[in-house]
Amino acid sequence: MRALLLFTILFTSPFIFCQEHYILEGKISDINGPVPFATVLIKNTSEGTQADENGYFKLNTSLKTATVEVQAMGYLPFSKKVSFEKNKPIYIEIYLQAAPEELNAVLIIDKQSGLTRRTPYALTHVEMQHISQSSNPGGIAGVLKEQPGISGAELGPGIVKPFIRGLGFSRVVTLYQNNKLENHAWGQDHGLGLNSLGIKSVDVIKGPASILYGSGAIGGVLIVKDNESYLTSEKSTGNIGVTFNSTSNGFRNYGSLGKKFQNNLFFAIDAAYENHADYKNGENRIIGNSRFNYNTLRLHTGIDKKNYKNKLSFTYQKQNLGIIDDNELEETLATSRNDRKMQLPFQEVSDYLISFSEERFRESFQTFFHLSHHFNDRNEIEEDFNEIDLGIKQNHTFLTGRISLFPESDFTHTFGVQASLINTKNTEEAKEILIPDARTKDIGVYYLGSKLLDKFYFQGGLRFDYRNVEALANSQALIDYGFILPGNPESRKLSTNFSGFTGSLGVSYRFNTKNQIKLNTSTGFRAPDLAELFSNGPHPGTSRFEVGNANFKREQSLQTDLTYTFTRSSFDLGASIYVNDISNYIFFINTGEIRPEDSLEIWAFQQENALLYGTEWEVKYRPLENSDLQLRATAALVRGELKDPKENLTFIPADQYGFDLSYKPYFSKRTHFTAAISHTAKQNRPGFNEMSTPAFTLVHTGISHDFIFEKGTLSTSLQLRNLFNKNYVDHLSILRAFEITNPGRNLQLAVRYEF
Repeated sequence: MRALLLFTILFTSPFIFCQEHYILEGKISDINGPVPFATVLIKNTSEGTQADENGYFKLNTSLKTATVEVQAMGYLPFSKKVSFEKNKPIYIEIYLQAAPEELNAVLIIDKQSGLTRRTPYALTHVEMQHISQSSNPGGIAGVLKEQPGISGAELGPGIVKPFIRGLGFSRVVTLYQNNKLENHAWGQDHGLGLNSLGIKSVDVIKGPASILYGSGAIGGVLIVKDNESYLTSEKSTGNIGVTFNSTSNGFRNYGSLGKKFQNNLFFAIDAAYENHADYKNGENRIIGNSRFNYNTLRLHTGIDKKNYKNKLSFTYQKQNLGIIDDNELEETLATSRNDRKMQLPFQEVSDYLISFSEERFRESFQTFFHLSHHFNDRNEIEEDFNEIDLGIKQNHTFLTGRISLFPESDFTHTFGVQASLINTKNTEEAKEILIPDARTKDIGVYYLGSKLLDKFYFQGGLRFDYRNVEALANSQALIDYGFILPGNPESRKLSTNFSGFTGSLGVSYRFNTKNQIKLNTSTGFRAPDLAELFSNGPHPGTSRFEVGNANFKREQSLQTDLTYTFTRSSFDLGASIYVNDISNYIFFINTGEIRPEDSLEIWAFQQENALLYGTEWEVKYRPLENSDLQLRATAALVRGELKDPKENLTFIPADQYGFDLSYKPYFSKRTHFTAAISHTAKQNRPGFNEMSTPAFTLVHTGISHDFIFEKGTLSTSLQLRNLFNKNYVDHLSILRAFEITNPGRNLQLAVRYEF
């Protein structure tokens, strides 16, 4: 309550603070519009900042007269001398000119992945640092699902799994600390499990991207990037903040601190604690046991030089996630409004991730090496707090290395290798067993080439992967339980292999400074996961007995993607269409059979050929030349069906349309107003065992304001999500089958002080 009172006072009293220092604000643009993420420095000092995604920046300086320098990749350097008056901020418009060699260079936007600005893939960049993003209870996945073409399968606000163009679960690869996450992505009731602590942004690749990331990336890739702003300052930098969500009475306390020393050594720490009670739906009904809490700690250290960087990172996270019961509407588990104590059933998840990455930069080549180990301990506790119903421990060691060559011919060559070892083991004291113990070995090698030829940029690659999966049912716990592998081998061991080539070929063409078109065709494969191959048991927290198939073939995806962009000072247009043909698509259905011994429904994995296709649109319009008013409209449509027989796929999102506006008034560039309407159409193409879901429209609004002090910035935000308290259920909600609706009106408050 103290935090809320402080927020109210600060937000409603913007003029009670006296700013006795020099403040510089501005916007950076080029002939096509805003230039995002440019670096702004005060010459001959350590003072500086980075522009946001819309080209805006603000910084403090201790100099009454200073030279401002702006640097952005692909542009000529800019400098301007400014003089300040005490207590009078200066606002300047900066226009950058493209460097003459811009069209003759490969512009790297992500050193870890090797992606460039002109890569033919469909790419979406999502910032996580704005104050309004920090209060989203769904973490990273909750923020991403508001982007066109990205959805979220939810089991309550604490468990959200991203879907890209109708594909999710183990078809989406996530890179976190450069580690390829393997934390049981196949489970419907297992969320992504990542919050935005210490995260700067997420790059989303839509469609197969298996050249760089290996088996599994046939739906897309999430590249999660750390916030490393402390590397650009000689002072200690960081932040401390608190957020509040009214629908769940949830709060989050967090803080970060980082410093780079004169010997180029750096150290940083991030910590957060988040706790939510049960949420309310649009009828103000409390949904019992939707409560959850997070504890997160991140540590980073390393060396950052001009041509060399290494980084050692450690992340610890503990999650307690309530599991909403199927019969919640008939017999609720809801207690008092602010009860946060865990109830049965719930998930208890612990993650330990340590990673080391090293980069070396030279004029003609660049190398990258990464080694990480991730331990994931997941327990589902259903009947007794002292008993584990389902427990799985996973150890994953991941290694990747890459060398990129930049000859003078503008023909870039990248060679890489990846390997991983995953050991999955059932907890000995677990009462129920769903999948066997297993060892999974992966090895992959690839080549990626890029060629710039006048206005054309060509990129293509080839990769070979091999995976060996050994299922083990020979532990005493599995023998005593009576777990049977397919075929019931005498050794109680079963080994299966998957291998194959994947490839990509694409081109981007710049007609002029305003128009660009991209065409890319790529193919990737996904080996079936452990659940799809070897499931043979009850799934705690559900009424299912799940059955896999060890004879499944690999999924093979072939996608063609066409993207067009038009950009000018007042208008942006982006449109894409795609077709994704998937051989041996694996899906999950209710067989209609009931096990007589325990009355559980039998659900089985099956495999057929499938086709997905769709389109995405985004239009931005800035009607007033000297006003920061922007109107934005979006649309995303996807269809998915089996080829033979002709049936709709499950977990295909409904058509989505959005309109929003953002406004920064001329008298206060540090104030940001937003309003949005999102419409989700009726999903009348249900898949197996699904029902149609009705259309719904949500209205959101918000305001944020930054207060600048001599030694830091206080950012505040007030957001109203689902303003009219609409009672609805999203088609991708895991709870839709039980008519349990999504959260209702949510007042999100956030306060953060950056120094």
